[in-house]
Order: sequence, then C-alpha cells, then structure tokens
Amino acid sequence: MENQKVASIAKKLGVSTQAVYKKLAKLGDLVATELVKENGATWLTPKGVEILEESFGNKHQSEVSTVGNLVATLQKGIDEKQAMIINQQDMIRQLFEKQAEERHRTDSIIMKLAHDLEDTRRSALAIEMKVNSLLPKPAEPISEVLSRPAPTVKPWSPPKAADPTEGMGFLQRVWVEFVQPERLRRTLDN
Repeated sequence: MENQKVASIAKKLGVSTQAVYKKLAKLGDLVATELVKENGATWLTPKGVEILEESFGNKHQSEVSTVGNLVATLQKGIDEKQAMIINQQDMIRQLFEKQAEERHRTDSIIMKLAHDLEDTRRSALAIEMKVNSLLPKPAEPISEVLSRPAPTVKPWSPPKAADPTEGMGFLQRVWVEFVQPERLRRTLDN
C-alpha cells in the first residue's frame, strides 16, 4: 500500500480535512514520523493511516471471504450473546433469591422488635401500677381543693427611691437643679 494524501484519507473516513489535521496535531509525536510533505501536500504512510483510523475509531475489519466464514462468525457471535444472556439470567435469579432472603430477614427482625416493644410496654404498665399502689392516697379529694377560693395576691410595686438631694444644703440643691440635673434622677442604687 502506498502513501495517501490527507484529503483522500478524510474522504475515506467521512470527515473534513480540517478534522484530520486537528487529529494529527493531537496525536503529535505518534504520527510525526509517518508524515511526508511533498510539493505542499501532506502524505501519510500506511502505518500512519492505520494509526489515524484507530484514533477516529474507524478501524476497518478484515472482510469475510466466504459465506462459510460469515456463517461461522455469525454463529460465534450468537453463541457469545446466548452465553451472556444465560449469565445475566443466572445473575438476575440470584439477585431475586438474595432479595427474598433479605426481605425474610428484615421481616423477622421487625416482628421480633414488635414483640419486644409489646413486652416492654406491658412491663412498664406493671411497674407503673406497682408504683401507684405504693404511693400514699391524697388527704383531700381534688374536687374540694379546686372548689376553695384562691388566696389574694398583693401586686408587686417597686421600692421607693431615695431623694438624691437629701442631705444637701440649699446652695448645693440649687446648683444641682440648674447645673447638674442628671443627678436628680431617682434610682434604686443612690
């Protein structure tokens, strides 16, 4: 097989020449030795064409020469697919069995927990009844306690604050009233 032009390779692969050149740039060193440039045209060696076809994913398969080979190839493909289907069916059956086993296991765990919860509830009720029987009975019935009038409650009022000018002389009071009125505020901490 002889060297081929990039344009003919592009037609053969069904892509544009620009796509082929971009792919050659990406492959770089891998096909650099397979490129030949003559008179402004780029040629690829057969090995370079093969590498390019592989990178585009268009590797040509060898053609089947006879009908017998075709039948054998197709039979082999059918056998492989049939074996794959059988394996998948076995895997599905195993998954169904495993799921049924898991479901049975979870159902039994849930039932055991439900029985344990019921037993715990019964024992809690029994303990509560024992505790209630040991408690002393109230002296007065609740209805009598509720029928009594409620005691009166005196509302809260703040304590009286001391006069801030108490104990000051006349001139000091006048000074505080006119110059320092903030000292006249009545606070609890004075």
